Amino acid sequence: MGLRVLLATLFAGGAAVALYAAAPATVASGVSSGAVPVSGVGRFDAVAVAASAPTTGMGEIVVADVDGDRIDDVVAVERSTGKLWMYVAAGRVEIGTGGWNAMHDLVGGDLDGDTKADLVAVEQSTGKLWLYPSVGTGLGARVEVGTGGWNGMHDLVGGEFTGDGKADLVTVETSTGKLWLYPGNGAGSIGGASTRVEIGTNGWNGMHDLVAMDLGDDGKSDIVAAETSTGKLWLYKGTGTGLGVRAEIGGGGWNGMRDLAGGDFAGSADDDLVAVEAATGKLFLYPGKAAGLDGRKQIGTADW
Repeated sequence: MGLRVLLATLFAGGAAVALYAAAPATVASGVSSGAVPVSGVGRFDAVAVAASAPTTGMGEIVVADVDGDRIDDVVAVERSTGKLWMYVAAGRVEIGTGGWNAMHDLVGGDLDGDTKADLVAVEQSTGKLWLYPSVGTGLGARVEVGTGGWNGMHDLVGGEFTGDGKADLVTVETSTGKLWLYPGNGAGSIGGASTRVEIGTNGWNGMHDLVAMDLGDDGKSDIVAAETSTGKLWLYKGTGTGLGVRAEIGGGGWNGMRDLAGGDFAGSADDDLVAVEAATGKLFLYPGKAAGLDGRKQIGTADW
């Protein structure tokens, strides 16, 4: 189901913005044998994550069905005010007052099983992981779901990775470069250190802006990530029992993009990708397809 927001009024704080094609980023369809060793299973339901690096304009972009109407919404932090905004058809709605600049690695996902996507974020000062349950029109009182130590993780991703219909979290451990899965229990919490599962060996510190997407419409979670050393964008295809050999879906240049987020924007079978061009602050849409991404379209003017 397509994103409900009208693109002509969604971006730049509700100012009219035309949707038009821009020069496409380099897109490759070849498969590389140099995959980071990983294993894991799962499916994905319109959950996205943004990188933790400080940004200007809007940041920590999340695409998820926060109000539970089965249509994806866009949520983002306004850097100048620390406010949290949700963009809907009538314009943007404030769902979090100042203070969100103190949080990072925002993630959306239905962790409590009520069909509405909740938000999860790391508090920088304490390293705690907090769940902000959706109440449809906004967010309820936060609940601590992870004690101190989450500042030692980066690129938090939400999705359904275990095949049990419950939202899970995946993240990279900075000290080891390993990729860890924290299974969700469907009741508003996740498994701790004793239940986490390693689904990627060392090497993930060399990737950034991890995103969970379903490309190919097979109901399994895929991971898309940018490689710092090359600027390339890689797809790690979900197989149901792990992740297959990675495929290059974007040539060099992805180090110049930030706040990658995945969701259904075009109403097609495949999820789509959005990203902010760091040099210009413009927001671009990369329509998804089974083999990767199509040419990009600008959907947001500067200030993102």
